[in-house]
Amino acid sequence: MGTRRPVEALPAPDTLGLIQASQVGMHYSVRAPAVLRWLRQFLAWGCSALLLACQPMALAQEADLQAQDALQTLTYQNLALAKAQLNAQAPGWMASPHVVVRRGHLDTVIAVGLEEGQMDQVDGASAALLALSAETGDDVARVTAHSARAFSQGARGKAGEVLQALNLMEPVALRSNDPQALWIFHLARGSLHNTMGQFDLALADILRSKDFALQRPRQAQVSLLRSQTYAGLVHLSMKNFDKTLESIDTAQALAKELGATLAQGTLQLNRGYAQSGRGRLEAARAAYLAALQAGESSGVLWLQATALNNLGDFHLLRKEYSLAEPYVRRALAKHQEAGDAAGAAMARCNVGFALMGQGRVDEGVAEVKAALKFMQDAGARTTEELILEELSRMYEQAGRYPEAVATARAQQALAKDILRADREQAVAELQARFDAVQRDRQIETLAHQNSLKDIEISQRQGQFVLAIIGALVVLLAAGVIGVLYRRTRQANLSLLEAKRRADSALHDKSLFLATASHDLRQPVHAMSMLVEAIGLRNRNTAITPLLADLKNSMAAMNQLFNALLDLSKLEAGASASHRVPVDLNVLVEEVVHMLRSQASSGGLQLRMRLPACGAAAKADPMLLKQVLLNLVHNAIRYTPEGQVLVSVRARDRQWLVEVWDTGIGIAAADDRRLFSPYIRSSAFQEMGGFENPHANGSQINDLSIHADSVEGHGLGLAVVARCAQLMGAEYGYQSRLGKGSRFWLRLAATPQADAPATSVATPPAPKHAPDSDAMSLADLRGRCLVVEDDPQVLRAWRALLEGWGVELRSATNAAEAVEHLNAGFVPAAIFCDQRLRSGESGFAVLQELLARCPAASGAMVSGELDSEDLRAADQDGYLVLRKPLDPAVLHAVLTRWLCDPQDLSLAR
Repeated sequence: MGTRRPVEALPAPDTLGLIQASQVGMHYSVRAPAVLRWLRQFLAWGCSALLLACQPMALAQEADLQAQDALQTLTYQNLALAKAQLNAQAPGWMASPHVVVRRGHLDTVIAVGLEEGQMDQVDGASAALLALSAETGDDVARVTAHSARAFSQGARGKAGEVLQALNLMEPVALRSNDPQALWIFHLARGSLHNTMGQFDLALADILRSKDFALQRPRQAQVSLLRSQTYAGLVHLSMKNFDKTLESIDTAQALAKELGATLAQGTLQLNRGYAQSGRGRLEAARAAYLAALQAGESSGVLWLQATALNNLGDFHLLRKEYSLAEPYVRRALAKHQEAGDAAGAAMARCNVGFALMGQGRVDEGVAEVKAALKFMQDAGARTTEELILEELSRMYEQAGRYPEAVATARAQQALAKDILRADREQAVAELQARFDAVQRDRQIETLAHQNSLKDIEISQRQGQFVLAIIGALVVLLAAGVIGVLYRRTRQANLSLLEAKRRADSALHDKSLFLATASHDLRQPVHAMSMLVEAIGLRNRNTAITPLLADLKNSMAAMNQLFNALLDLSKLEAGASASHRVPVDLNVLVEEVVHMLRSQASSGGLQLRMRLPACGAAAKADPMLLKQVLLNLVHNAIRYTPEGQVLVSVRARDRQWLVEVWDTGIGIAAADDRRLFSPYIRSSAFQEMGGFENPHANGSQINDLSIHADSVEGHGLGLAVVARCAQLMGAEYGYQSRLGKGSRFWLRLAATPQADAPATSVATPPAPKHAPDSDAMSLADLRGRCLVVEDDPQVLRAWRALLEGWGVELRSATNAAEAVEHLNAGFVPAAIFCDQRLRSGESGFAVLQELLARCPAASGAMVSGELDSEDLRAADQDGYLVLRKPLDPAVLHAVLTRWLCDPQDLSLAR
């Protein structure tokens, strides 16, 4: 196509020119995207190369900063080693291109110089920091330099001059917004305020320095240790020695955590000051000696000098002037060697006091006045006042009373001047701060107004869009919330309806069982006594095994009725817990007595271990007895051989009631569901079962009931759990499969004097079967009156009691019973059914008959779950026998009533 030319250089428009122009334009339009792609790739490669080049530098900077952090901590641990490492690292750090590394190096030099007491070294590092700040504009370096100079000049006695210069750095420190700069600024200013006796201002600055120390990303613990140490010094200057020791203890813990040996020596020095102020001179001397030892081991001159000076003070206070002089002269030499002019002046003052105390008054006064001249030049007026006070006392001790009076007057005048100057200075500083704050606020207000005007237009432009977006978001959120609310409300209503149906079903079930209690028990009650009566009259050995099986079946049915109705009663809330003081020893003895024959018939030993001093607990006696009967009976049932132990022990102001057995134990898999109804463990089936003719309840559980296993329906422990819950008692168990089990119950203890002499005399019917051998029940002799309106049950009563040899009279109502008594029949035992068809109250009939027969014992027989008569009988202490009646229990009751008429322990 020939040589390309710019479009504007083509000849006048013609056909060829138009074609060439179009070709040139097309060529540039095709090439332009390619150039942009090459440019983007070049920029990407350049950025990647720059990042790769900067990464080693960043890593090197981080390594240097970490080394400086470690060196700052080492300064408190081993000053000599820290100095050696600092000198080795100095050339590399000062040549670093990173400002933060060079600043960190100079900051470390200052820290080492301050700890060593080398103020010239501190001044040199401060000057280097100022040069670095001027070169780089680093505000942190500038504030650090002025703060370090404040420390060194304050040590030289120029606290007043340097404080004014340091106050000028406050806006710079605030502008930097750097925790390191703010920390060291407030720490240095607090130290100067403390030197000048401005304790409130000093304490405020030190506390702020502690806050900024915790905000430092590096060296936070070391900085906090320094601030805490200075806080103790301020409290010491304020003569608040308790606060001083508290601050020292806090700092001591930090120093131990950091391994800061030198810091611990400094803290020992301050502890000596505080103990001396409290008058505990020996404790102060021990602290000073510990500080001196730390200073000598670390080679820190200022620490040695200060400890020596304080030991001299110790002897001066005890007026041991000849012993004090060597210490204070050594202290003077150490201060001069360290370049600490202020410390040297204090040591020189103490030398003068030691000389005056030894009678060399003029020589000593010369030394003291030289120290006073230094303090006056340094502006340390508080220290000057203390020296004048001590000089006046020494004049008086030497007998120079005119000089003592003049010195005392000078001291009092100086104290007034200090107080007035402090007040004026404080007011001036507050006014200056107020003016500065006002100016800053005015500037901020103007800047804020300008910024508001600048952004007002942009805000108005975006307000409409934001309003639309906000409205859409609100509508969407409202829709979502509405949907969630409807769903949640529907779910809650469904849950409430399901709960209502479940509660209604449970209530209907419990109500049915409670209502049907009497009607269900009545025929079983008659059958139980008739089977026993048949056994008494049977002489056919072929029928004996069948009768035994029938009796066992009746016992199992009896157990099932009792367990079902007890559990139904508890779930229905019919058994309210009435917690009263109960004598546990008496209650346990009753339970053991009731079940001892059952244990003996199975070859088991039933023992009890009770506290000799008695045991009284707050519990419901009926529910507690129900728990013990179930637990002991279960233990007997599942123990093929060995023994069962019932014990009561004191544990943490509570009584621990335990039932131990050596039975088959409980499988670990059944741990969580053991106390649930209708649950039995597979442990018994896994062991193949055992022949245990005395067992007919449940201690361990499984979902199935086998004909060849131990009788039981998994309800006993459910009743135990519910009874314990009603009483508010803790319960639980421990078991080892094949070794035995331990069930326990914790009851709140109550004073023994509050417990009744006997426990409740109205136990629920024992839930165990009688002996299978009917002939084991001995014949009885005596008279018995039974009030029962059911003919079938009445015939069963007659068959059973006459079989035992008891003379029986029966009645269907109170009138017939009274006729028997009027006819001369005097019963020793009276049994009255609770529900009589005549409408009479069985309990009222029983009370009337017992009133007519004072020597007789009586019991009420009931098949109901709960009623007012039952509660009244329980409350009044009458014996209540539950249907179906256990013949063995009936025989035991009649044995006691007919054979020993005077024993009425089971009667009213």
